[in-house]
Amino acid sequence: MRRWLLALGVCVSTAACGNGSNGDAAASGGAVGTDSGGTGSGGTASGGATGSGGMAESGGASSGGASSGGAGGSSGATGGAASGGQTGSGGQGNAGSGGTTGSGGSVSRCVGDPFPTADPTKTGPFSVTADKNVGPLAGVVPDPIYGDEQQRFHVYRPSNIATSGHCHPILIWANGYRDNPEQNPPKCVVNAGSNQWCGQYGPIVNHLASHGFVVVASLSTATAEGDPLPTTAGLDWILEQAEDASSPYYHALDTTKIGQLGHSYGGMSTCKTASDPRFSALGTICGTSALEGVHTPMLFFCGGKDSTVQCSRVHDVYKTVTDQPAFFLNELNADHGSWVYQGANGVSLSSAAAWFRVHLMDDTANRNFFYGDNCKFCTDGRVQAEQNALMKVP
Repeated sequence: MRRWLLALGVCVSTAACGNGSNGDAAASGGAVGTDSGGTGSGGTASGGATGSGGMAESGGASSGGASSGGAGGSSGATGGAASGGQTGSGGQGNAGSGGTTGSGGSVSRCVGDPFPTADPTKTGPFSVTADKNVGPLAGVVPDPIYGDEQQRFHVYRPSNIATSGHCHPILIWANGYRDNPEQNPPKCVVNAGSNQWCGQYGPIVNHLASHGFVVVASLSTATAEGDPLPTTAGLDWILEQAEDASSPYYHALDTTKIGQLGHSYGGMSTCKTASDPRFSALGTICGTSALEGVHTPMLFFCGGKDSTVQCSRVHDVYKTVTDQPAFFLNELNADHGSWVYQGANGVSLSSAAAWFRVHLMDDTANRNFFYGDNCKFCTDGRVQAEQNALMKVP
């Protein structure tokens, strides 16, 4: 029997809870999953070398690190004209931009062409580079994995960010408890023999980067803790980098189009900062907490076979979002972590890419995944989907 496992914290309502098997007293998480076959080897860590995503401008090979399917794991944009989209709740986009506008970010000094539409169910058109161990030290100490060693960030981004001709949206990624975007030996590793499951989000962060997003991922393994939260520290830093002439991100980012996505404990982190006026769109995967001040479209994903964070609890939080577009997506056969290894066409990776393409890139061609009575996910047999009233119009 293959066993999908995740070393994560779980966030429901305003507190973390769960039944993980790692026995961590400080958090309720641990390695969890549902039986579905023999234990595999987990995913090989992604990122690192230039070109770790798809072929440049070709959409070729799958993004993310290679995986043997094994022990599953825990696991914005242009100033050009757009054809429509959802109006945000404030902020100002680049001069001449159409479609969505930012929700509180500063005016972007990047000048670039609009992003053409792209298929979110396939690897995006950009080759991917990972900038590792950059940015400020952030996160609580002691860290659940690294102890007294405070951590920095990895940034997953298009390799040609300086010459792409586009202004790339920012996506903040929030890990689950005791997890990282990729393995970081010797403390953060995937090792079935010692029941270690740290560093398995490579498929999703690389997929998003291949679609043109600059994904800022904290290496803290407690992303819902700290003052400021490590995700907030990462956002503050990348915005500074966008105006630093010595930075690879200088005037390459659309600082008016910013999103955040988190899994499990990272979903709690995302919910905690939902009122930050700099965000233009949000998403959570298998984790939420009580929301205040939501002013952006918000995607809620859960796994129908998740025994750690039940879909009913995610749905309860989704129902509280009534004055902004909100979409609930239950992948019926997914558990707390198996979703990450289902490839670009999997519900989680494709929905995340489509959601942020629509709301951060003005990719109006992908609105039909979520908007309208006959939206693509509304009629997808793999999921149970629900729209709030603001998403009924195509």
